[in-house]
Amino acid sequence: MKKIKYKSVFISDLHLGTSHCKAALLLELFKKIKFENLFLIGDIVDLWALNSHWYWNKDHGKVIEKILKYSRKRNVNYILGNHDMIFRNLLLKNAFQFGEIPLSDYLIYKTVKGKNLLLIHGDQFDGFMRNLGWLYHLGDKTYDLVVFFNSVLNRLRKFFGKEYWSLSGYLKSKVKTVLANVTKFESILVQYANDHNVDGVICGHTHTPSMTTIGSTIYMNDGDWVDSCTFIAESLDGRFYLLDHKLKEIARID
Repeated sequence: MKKIKYKSVFISDLHLGTSHCKAALLLELFKKIKFENLFLIGDIVDLWALNSHWYWNKDHGKVIEKILKYSRKRNVNYILGNHDMIFRNLLLKNAFQFGEIPLSDYLIYKTVKGKNLLLIHGDQFDGFMRNLGWLYHLGDKTYDLVVFFNSVLNRLRKFFGKEYWSLSGYLKSKVKTVLANVTKFESILVQYANDHNVDGVICGHTHTPSMTTIGSTIYMNDGDWVDSCTFIAESLDGRFYLLDHKLKEIARID
């Protein structure tokens, strides 16, 4: 099968090291696409899981091997998130390297069409997490439970020949409080982008894939690989796509 070529690919929230990570689906995606630049936008390795439910299988190792292999011939950047925050602390002390891949808290990316986009995980703007950390962890446990049921449900769906379906994505779309928090998160990031004279932002963190324009500012969230299994790609002619693991188009900005 001929691979589809993109200028840049943006993925986040793999949560390698947890049983919820859909590493096998990501490996299948890598077989279908080519790209010049790969941006890892946080929570790639879930170091929070070291304290409770660390899980690592051969597919998780293959994802790391693949990323390191890409970094030898292509431009790969790792932007840190809250679940890999230990790397952030080590980075400040110049005590950690991820192969030859540069690590940072954020980057400014110039698109094919000359726009400047802020690439950032987004946890820095999540006041709920920063101000009520213990409560956030409680919420994280609840999310783990939802993802567990999602995994069980999709095993049954696969047995009966049905396609992957996101339970937590469905629940998010129905819960007004979640929607309100996501909307607030988007607004804060867009305002930050405006304040720093960039044309838009690509982030992760909320596990809520999105692609929209608020005013004149572009907001894109590449989703995650524990549930939605989505990513963002920039085509060679400068269009941006929000795609799922089967390359189905969810949204597009020309």
